[in-house]
Amino acid sequence: MLHHFHDALASHYSDLRAARAKLEPASPVFALEHDLPPDDLDLLKGAVRNAIKLGHLSRYQRAWLPFVVYAAEVGYGYVGDEYWTTFTSLTPRWTSQERSTVRDWFVQFHRDFGGAHPSGAWADHFTIIAWPITHAVLPTYLQRNLAKLLFEFSGALTSDLLDDPEALGVRLARRASNYTERFRIFCQNTALVGQVAVALLSGESEPTPFLSASTLARIVDGLSTESQARNWLKSARASARRVRGFRSGERGPAGGATPKRLPRATDPRLFLRKDGVWTAYAELPDLTVVGLEGQEIYGQLRTSRATVSGAARPIPPSGLLYPGQEVSFASWPRPDQPFLRLDRGDPRTNSFLATQCVITKGPWWLFRRQGTGLAIEVKGKFVRPGHQYLLVGVETLTAPPVPWCAEVAITARGVRAFDLWVPPHLKETDEEALLATGLSVVSHVAIRPVGTVASAWDGEGEVEWVAGEPAILGIRSDLVPKRARVVVADTAYFLDWTADEPELLFTLEGLPVGTHELSVALFGNGERQLASGALVVTIRDPQVRAEGATIGEGIRMLANPARPTLAELWDERAAIAIDGPPGTGADLSVALLDDKAAPLVNLRRSVHLPLGEADWRTIARSVRTDQRFVEAYDNSESCIISVSRDGIGFATLTSERGFQPLRWRLTRSHDGDVIAKLVDRTDGGTTSLDFYNVDTPLTAVRKNPAEVLSVPPRGGLVIARAGDSVAAAMLPTNPTALLHMPSASPVVPASSRTPKEVLRLAEGHRRWIHAELPADAFAAYQQRLVGDAIARAIGTLIGGSHWAAIELAVAGARDAADHLEAMQAAVGVSTEQKAVASTIAYSLYRWLKPEELLPGFHGVISPHLTRHGLDGRRSVPRFLLMLAGRPGYITEWDPSEAATILDRVLLSPVLYRAARFAVLGTRALNDAEGVERSF
Repeated sequence: MLHHFHDALASHYSDLRAARAKLEPASPVFALEHDLPPDDLDLLKGAVRNAIKLGHLSRYQRAWLPFVVYAAEVGYGYVGDEYWTTFTSLTPRWTSQERSTVRDWFVQFHRDFGGAHPSGAWADHFTIIAWPITHAVLPTYLQRNLAKLLFEFSGALTSDLLDDPEALGVRLARRASNYTERFRIFCQNTALVGQVAVALLSGESEPTPFLSASTLARIVDGLSTESQARNWLKSARASARRVRGFRSGERGPAGGATPKRLPRATDPRLFLRKDGVWTAYAELPDLTVVGLEGQEIYGQLRTSRATVSGAARPIPPSGLLYPGQEVSFASWPRPDQPFLRLDRGDPRTNSFLATQCVITKGPWWLFRRQGTGLAIEVKGKFVRPGHQYLLVGVETLTAPPVPWCAEVAITARGVRAFDLWVPPHLKETDEEALLATGLSVVSHVAIRPVGTVASAWDGEGEVEWVAGEPAILGIRSDLVPKRARVVVADTAYFLDWTADEPELLFTLEGLPVGTHELSVALFGNGERQLASGALVVTIRDPQVRAEGATIGEGIRMLANPARPTLAELWDERAAIAIDGPPGTGADLSVALLDDKAAPLVNLRRSVHLPLGEADWRTIARSVRTDQRFVEAYDNSESCIISVSRDGIGFATLTSERGFQPLRWRLTRSHDGDVIAKLVDRTDGGTTSLDFYNVDTPLTAVRKNPAEVLSVPPRGGLVIARAGDSVAAAMLPTNPTALLHMPSASPVVPASSRTPKEVLRLAEGHRRWIHAELPADAFAAYQQRLVGDAIARAIGTLIGGSHWAAIELAVAGARDAADHLEAMQAAVGVSTEQKAVASTIAYSLYRWLKPEELLPGFHGVISPHLTRHGLDGRRSVPRFLLMLAGRPGYITEWDPSEAATILDRVLLSPVLYRAARFAVLGTRALNDAEGVERSF
């Protein structure tokens, strides 16, 4: 842990030193500017304390930076008379003999990272504690004094003093003669006082080169805890702001005060619209509020025509007094020139408008794609993985060096435009390229339970298991880190992240009964932190039951996974649970909305609380088969689910379809026929379209993506591709026509008994099973029908002729349980093989849940893997069950590992037959919902 923090801090302080060295004169770095989030700072403090318990500090000569940060933090927070007394009380087993070691490390910090060097008579006398106190920047107990001093000195502020921290520090030290001794001693370090003062006077939203943003915010927050200190600082900042305004020449024409900037937004709203090519526009604000500043300004707005920088046409008189005026740009407006100017406005009014109506500074402007032909400016210049943007920059700039950036045409002169298709998972090099352009990346880390279903999971930040259950967690991030740090039960673990994998899985073992906070931090190159997250984990004694809910507790809705998409919610890939007072009735509402958030349909159901996931699935199927829902679903963009009961509470969940570069729109005629139209937002011209019929599910028929598709009565699968964008959807059926047609019988031929052929069939299974479902129950049936046919073809291919007869018999049976004995007999003929089949047969009733089947089958088959050349591969039992029941998922395995396992399985088909018997047997004994959740 210490080495991890040392490396991360060294990189951070090196960057600070490089930035401060560019100042004139160079400014020092303070140890308090570590910029660690609170959780990481707590980890660092704990690691330092544990290290000190273990022995002399000389053991940690290669990881000394955490000790410097720790000492500076003690200096920032202590309020007693003696620094070392506070230090010792916070640090068990600390000895005074090691004080010199801490000082030596501060000296090394000064030498290696440009750290601040204590100065003044106080530093000469207190040669050790001067270091941590100086690097604490402004200890808590001195903050009020400095705020008061700045307030009293604000009348003497000049622009020269604000530009010269050393001179300002000298002046403040002279003014501090009537303050406490401790504060006067602090002011003896005039360079430090001056730099801190300039930073504090920089303003709430203005960066300062003398302190990191988080350190400045921390000090300001400390000052704000007391109203008087907060008011002193606020007044001093206002004085500094006026001084800077005079220095910048922001006076009125007659030397009057700078016009007051209005608190409401009066800046234009930039956007792009595609009319064949991209055209830049600005939506002008309502400047009536500006006119209220004076009758003279209002009169000029009414009578003067306005000119917008770069606009193709002027704004007529009075146009600025009405909101929503749009202007198109013939050339891109220049940020260094006034955006708006009145042709007959006097200099004062035009100067005032120049400060009130301002566009974002360049040289890059970022726009978020909204639908097919609209892009809205993102003024914060941040991108989110998985979204599409347009990047506009001055024509002398080059595009960010990322593979998913392509130049597009724009009509405005003086700039170039680029299409940014930000992938769902960013490599660190891609993020660095965006940062170099001036863009930032908003990412997150998601932590969720996987594998065995948790006893409780709120879909967001709390999970619960009963003691003895396998607690498996997955970490997913938008970025691709190098490793993860997991901290739980006061212990830290570092886990390497597998390259190109979106998720990291691990198991929690040995956690005692109780509640634990698990924190995760993801790190990239140079130990730079990319993202962080946390999860509350509760391990409950299986003999202890939670107290029942009582009336008045309210209602809580939980989704798994959290924030499901519209497709996940209604394809039953997501589930909802609703907590509330037991036995209480409540009203459930399901509203579908269009792309303008207008309601398409609102369905209501009565439910009883609490509502479990199984109960939700029953309600969801009822809603999905409602004809009103069916007619509105394919045209909906979002869904709001709400549950309420008067006197108890309410809860809502919103799921969205989200922006999709490719999307299918479906319409149904009065006679039930379906027309499918591809909505292509890629603008790439390379879109392909393949249609797969239910009768021949692995044969692709190429279609023209620009034409509407008449859907056959049985529906089918349609897949559109454009670059990395894919839209795969099951097409609705015509139920009326199906009633007069024979049952579908998908034909799935296999060409050879090879791993390549098995993977080809598995890929076909994946295409069908992972496609998005429409609001059509018959389409879901067709999807399962094709999936079973492909799985059966794989069984026939691998299992051999005798097993093929079993597959055929089960497929045509009304009750597959009638064939359990035949399945058992067909697994194998040797004594060992019969024993395996017998064990599986007697275990089927205990394996009806997937979390029971996997470990049970693992225990049965693992002892037999060695003789088949698969020893040491713990993933083989899971692979076999997936191959037997959900073969599409084996395509997500490592290709080399999948090929190796398939080679052995083809040589020893008894392994597959055993897995297929376990899957078909548990399905035969299960109910419909259990079959849906099974392998």
